[in-house]
Order: sequence, then structure tokens, then C-alpha cells
Amino acid sequence: MRILNKKYLVAAILFFSIQLEAQEQEYSFSLAEAQAYAMENSYQTRLAQMEVEKSESKVRETIGIGLPQVNASAKYNNYIELPVQLIPAESFGGPPGEFAEVVFGTEQNMGFDATATQLLFNGSYFVGLQATKVYVDLSKNEKEKTEIEIRNMVLSTYGAVLVAEKNATVSKKIYEQLKSNFEEAEELYTEGFISQEDKDQLELLYINARNTYQQADRLVPITKAQLNFILSLDLNAQVSLTDSIDVIIEALPDASFLDSEFNLSNHIDMRTINTQLKATELLLKEKRSYFYPTLNAFYTYQENSYSNNFDFFSDAPWFPTQLVGLQFNLPVFSGFSKRNRVQQAKIDLNKVELSKEQVEKQLDLNAQKAKSDYLFALQQYENSKENWDLAKRIYTNTEVKYREGMSSSTDLTQANNQLVQSQGNFVRAALQLIQAKAELNKALNLK
Repeated sequence: MRILNKKYLVAAILFFSIQLEAQEQEYSFSLAEAQAYAMENSYQTRLAQMEVEKSESKVRETIGIGLPQVNASAKYNNYIELPVQLIPAESFGGPPGEFAEVVFGTEQNMGFDATATQLLFNGSYFVGLQATKVYVDLSKNEKEKTEIEIRNMVLSTYGAVLVAEKNATVSKKIYEQLKSNFEEAEELYTEGFISQEDKDQLELLYINARNTYQQADRLVPITKAQLNFILSLDLNAQVSLTDSIDVIIEALPDASFLDSEFNLSNHIDMRTINTQLKATELLLKEKRSYFYPTLNAFYTYQENSYSNNFDFFSDAPWFPTQLVGLQFNLPVFSGFSKRNRVQQAKIDLNKVELSKEQVEKQLDLNAQKAKSDYLFALQQYENSKENWDLAKRIYTNTEVKYREGMSSSTDLTQANNQLVQSQGNFVRAALQLIQAKAELNKALNLK
């Protein structure tokens, strides 16, 4: 019993050690490091990489169809009753018109054979081989598109975390300042230096600031969990971000960047639709190849043995047979089914060509809109930053005057409302600018 208890104790210690280690595991990322980590570990990129590996395996599978195919088989028969054959009796001197019952063969027989075949010509095979390589290109295009999307998702979410943290920090500072002002006002009211209205006005500001801070503080872990999800980390993992919101925004390009030429042909969506067009053309070619003949070569080797007893591996003789030949198949008539398959493939090709034209115009439209949105977001951010700096100065001056008795609680309330509103505008503008850059990256195919 003591030995059993010790085993449980050791297992419990190991379990809690593992849990403690998992809880203490922390991560630290700059924006570039977070993007690189997501490229390797996110669910989407890993799934895309699996699809690439699958397509490459499909190519090897298709190549294998054109290599020699070897099959072997063995059989053993034991006749409980041998089959009876009827032959004309007159062949053995019997009366004409009658049949004699005879039994041929032995009660048991055993044999094996091996056949090797080699495809010499099959139109659909050669087209299929080309199609699998196009399939690889499609999966690689999809992987590249996934990587672009992941990088931009990390940019947006990383920025959202920084914005949420900054908003919480600023809200906390305002809340603590107003809390101090309110506590001081309570003392002044008790001593009769200020009116009930002034005290209530400060209390209202304090309560609103507390609610704003609590709401901002609750948003931080939510945005962090979203970032952890994109990085494929545990949702509760401790992740610290080494880049500040100012560093992220300063790294964003200015308006002159929008004058750069947009390379439509290099966009991942354009390359993908071109690959799809090539795949559809090959599909049409494959349907047409069903009208072509096929040619295969084969070689067969057999050995059979016959006996009334199971002595195939001792006394019974074995009789070999070898066969080599060609098999030629020519499709003649299929009830117009092949012709209709070709017609359907032509329609599919026309659809992809039309989709290509649509994609070209859509990408051009998306690029123009993304540039316009980014320019607007950049201007909004600069304006909101200027307004916030101005609102902070106004609030600071008003608070000093209030403490000196040179301004009323109404003036302080108005200055505080302006500060809170400008802070919210600045936070929203910062997040909007980062998200606009992510959309611009996607529209311009930037990594």
C-alpha cells in the first residue's frame, strides 16, 4: 500500500510540475517576430502547408500510374466433386447419338501467376500529369495568400492590443486624477469651502471615469486572447508586446507611398486565377483525350500443378506458362456522353475566362479604395492626435485654475468631456489607421 501511495505522490508531483511550467511559460514578440511566429505556427498556415504536401504527393501518385505495374496472385482448388463432361460415345466406339460421361482433371490443383503491365500511350494520363503539377501551383498560391492574410491579421490584432493597452493606461490615469480631485473636493465640502453642486459635479466625473477605465481594462485580455488565437498559443498564455503603438504607427508609410504603381499581374489573386485558367484548359484537354486510343504492354508468368493429393511441394509436377503481348483499345461510340463532357469543359473554361476579367477589375477597384481609405485614416489619425494633445493641455490648465479657484466645476467638467472624447477619437483613429494599412497590404499584395 505504501508503494502504491508513493506512485500516486510521484505522479501528482509530475502533473503539477507540468501544469506550473505551462502556466509560467511566457512569450515576448515584436510585431515582426509575432508575424514570423504566426507564419510558422498558425492554424491556417499549417493547414496550407499540409495542402501543398498533399498536392506534391498527388504528383508522385500520378507519376506512379505510368510506371510498371506488377501484380501477383495464387490460388488453390479442392474439388469435392469433379465436374462431369459429356462427349459423343461413338468417339470411343459406342453407339451413335449417345453421350458418355467422363471426368477430366484432378481433385486438387494449385497455381500462381505474376503479371507486369506498362502504359505505353494514354492521352488522359499525360494530361493528368500536367494537371497535378498545376494543382501544386494552386496549393502554393493558396499558401502564399494565407501567409499574406496571416501577416495582416497579426498586424491588425497586434495593433488592437497596443491600442487597448494604451486606452486602458490613459483611462486609468484620468480616473486616478479625478478620484484624487473628488476626494479632495469631499474634504473641502466638509469644511464648507465648496458647494454641494461642485462636489456632486466632481463625483459624477469620477464615476464616469471609473466606468470608462473598467471597460477599457476589460477589453485588454480579450484582444490579447484574439492575438494568442492567431498565433496558435494557449488563449491564456502570457504574451508581452515589445513594440509600442508609436513605433508601429511611425513605421507606417506616409501619403507619398500611395503614388507607387500597382502591379496587377503580380497580385496573388491574379496569379491564382491564371493558374485556375491553366487547370481548366487542361481539363478540357483531358476530356478530348478520351477520344484517343490507349496502348499497354504486358507480360504474364504462370505455374500450375495438378494432383489428387496435397503433394504440390513434394512429388507433384509444376507446369510453367509465359505470355507477352500488347493491348490496344479504341473508343468507337459512347452515346455522345464524351462529346457532352467536352462541351461542359468548354463552358467551364469560358466561365474562368470571365472570372479572370472580373478579378482584374475587382483588384483594381480594391486597390483604389484601399489607398483612399488609408489616406483618410492617416489624416484622421493626425487630426485626432493634434486634438488630443490640445485637449490634454486645456484640461491641465483648467484643473490648475480650478484648484486655484479661478474656474468652476462646470469648466472642469467641460474640459474633462473634451479630453475623454478626444482620447476616444485618438484611440479609434490609431486602430483605424493600422487596420487600413492591413487592408492596403492585402489590396496591393504587400507582405
